[in-house]
Amino acid sequence: MNGFRWNRTLLGSLLCLVTIPLSAQEATEPPSKTPVQEAENQAIPEVELSLRSVTLHAAGKGWFEFRGKITGAGIFRVEVGEFELNEAIRVSRILDPSAPGEIRMVSSRDPVHPPTTSPNTRTLGDLLVSMKGQRIVATEHSGKKVEGTLVAIEQRTEIVDEQRIEREVMTVLTETGLSSMWVNDFESIDALDEGFQTRLKEALENEARPAELATHAVEFVFGDGPEREVTIGLMRSVPMWKVSYRIEGDQLIHRSIVENVSGVDWEGVELSLIDGSPVLFAMDLRSVVRARLDQLQRPSRQVAMAPRFSESLGRAYDDLELAGPGIPEETIGMDSSMDMMDMDMSMGMGMGGGMGGMGGGMGGGSFGAMPARESRNGDDDLFANGSGYGGSLNQVLNETKDAPAGSTLELQFESVDLNSGKTALLDTLIDPVSVNDVSVYRQSYHPTATLLCLEIENNTSALLPSGPGSVLAGDQMRSILGEVVLPDLAPSVKRLVGYAMDGGVRVTAHPVETTSEQQSIEIDEKLHRITIKTQHQRSTKYDVLNRSGDDRTVILEVPLPPQPFELQAMEDKDIEVEKTDEWHRLRVKIPDGGSREIVTVSKQTADDSNAWGEIAMGTLERWIAEAKWEEAQLETIRSILADRRKLDETDRTLEGLLDLRKHLVTELERISNQLTRQRGSSSFPREVIQRYQTELLKQENRLAQCEQRMQEFAKQRRELVDQLGKDRELPSSLSGLKAFVIDTDLIPEGM
Repeated sequence: MNGFRWNRTLLGSLLCLVTIPLSAQEATEPPSKTPVQEAENQAIPEVELSLRSVTLHAAGKGWFEFRGKITGAGIFRVEVGEFELNEAIRVSRILDPSAPGEIRMVSSRDPVHPPTTSPNTRTLGDLLVSMKGQRIVATEHSGKKVEGTLVAIEQRTEIVDEQRIEREVMTVLTETGLSSMWVNDFESIDALDEGFQTRLKEALENEARPAELATHAVEFVFGDGPEREVTIGLMRSVPMWKVSYRIEGDQLIHRSIVENVSGVDWEGVELSLIDGSPVLFAMDLRSVVRARLDQLQRPSRQVAMAPRFSESLGRAYDDLELAGPGIPEETIGMDSSMDMMDMDMSMGMGMGGGMGGMGGGMGGGSFGAMPARESRNGDDDLFANGSGYGGSLNQVLNETKDAPAGSTLELQFESVDLNSGKTALLDTLIDPVSVNDVSVYRQSYHPTATLLCLEIENNTSALLPSGPGSVLAGDQMRSILGEVVLPDLAPSVKRLVGYAMDGGVRVTAHPVETTSEQQSIEIDEKLHRITIKTQHQRSTKYDVLNRSGDDRTVILEVPLPPQPFELQAMEDKDIEVEKTDEWHRLRVKIPDGGSREIVTVSKQTADDSNAWGEIAMGTLERWIAEAKWEEAQLETIRSILADRRKLDETDRTLEGLLDLRKHLVTELERISNQLTRQRGSSSFPREVIQRYQTELLKQENRLAQCEQRMQEFAKQRRELVDQLGKDRELPSSLSGLKAFVIDTDLIPEGM
């Protein structure tokens, strides 16, 4: 028998030794090279190129350049991880001055082609399931052989001595038909297919290998040519290089933590570290993708045709008027042969700087901002000879192409040695940067204590990225004063970062005092209104005491006053004021043992418009007594006050007349009732009745006089009300006037 023979006992021991399951990717990955590629690669000799330049971006991407001299044709391979293939496909290049080159790699599996399945070696049952459809020869313990096609493997329950036992049953299609047998009745099961034997050996070899990430080779093929220097470059996914800082006195030291996980040792490479805020994305370029096509129904006589569209304006009309009004002539008859613009992108990275190496404090790279990238195609401009938007954009690009980027940090190290799997600590002195110690007081942070802060100003043209830092001092910088988290520092930006409490500077904040003062008035005689301009003031006093043993620069962070208050200029000229989004910062220098009183004042002016009759008479009297306004205004105020007083006196007189009229009406009713009773009686003489009649006439005359006076005072009141610009509506105490006093101004003309 020429088949692969499985011994059951040996298979069991092998399965016990295999502990790493085969991944799905490894199970479906095709052979790395086809026979045609193997033949081509054998004809092209391999060349050796050295890694000369590495550019790492803090966003997690790295540009690797290999350079060297070759003669003739050659091929150079770079092993990259499977997760890096998309970056390698998207951004890679080959530079050969003598012959064109090509970049290639093993093609991915086409999804319409079935993957090559490998036997499942997890258990004997799983292995037999993967052998379904294979020709096998099974040998029983007695030596009897069963040959046929494996049909199925299933679990069945067998009861032995009242115990349920799960056993595997194998069904084989033999020449006599289907036959089911217990699997453990066979000593060995042999597979006759050589292809299955090969796949089984590969599966066992993969199980025996240590767990490693899958890698693929990117091949750079050079054409034939004389001896020359060539360069290849590709983008790879790398760990983010990390940032930390040390502040030693007035120096800011930037430490870069770089990890080499590329699988290639770095020997004297030019290392550039870049930090910025690029827009990045991930896209699957490695997989074979088939286009999605719409499914059409079977054609019939009533076939659904694609929609038809009217003629486009791109047609060259004989008569341009047919194109319609308002269409410029240059849009008619467009040339259909459009030249494709060259979109080749070149990635140029400038190198240079100091030394790099392993260990903290080793090396010192050059520091700066990346220059703006020049035009990708030299003198060829995308918008050359254009007009409108393209022309204006072209002009802007030409004006700004030499401007520094200003937002990207680049650190350069000329020669760095770093083995694969190692980490380098690279120090760089950031210069020019201003670092000063200040004591900052913020009442919401602590009621009396101040916070020691570093005031850092970035005087470089690059953006300093955020990172942790340590503040060191003392002999040989052995003492740690505190730690900070340095925020992003743009060029020409100054930031405060705190690192320790300051027990030597104390600040006492007193409660806020609020005052108001009337500044001026404006009198509008047409509208009968007085506008009062009042200034409101808020003041806060701070007592600052310095007992730190050193002269200190103290910064008081005063909250912005509530709107519409505005902070006033400080009377002390040696106090500097800076405004931020939430604070006013007052900066003052205080010598050791000195103290300082600082008063902040914020003011706002408000206009309060009032009618003449709404202002309290006491306010008018105070204005006249103080005589702080202009004489013409005071004269008007005196007139207003006199009219107000006269109006109040008139209202009181009218109230008295109303009470008198009410009394007279009651008296007339009483006398009338008495007179009526006397006329019907014969007991009273005529003289008594005549006396009642005389009294009745007297009271009626008094009532007429009272009402006449009320008419006069009502008219006088209307005049005063009009002079004061008040409403003619009577108060509740004078509502009785409405019954008999007629406002003649309300009677229509002609009546």
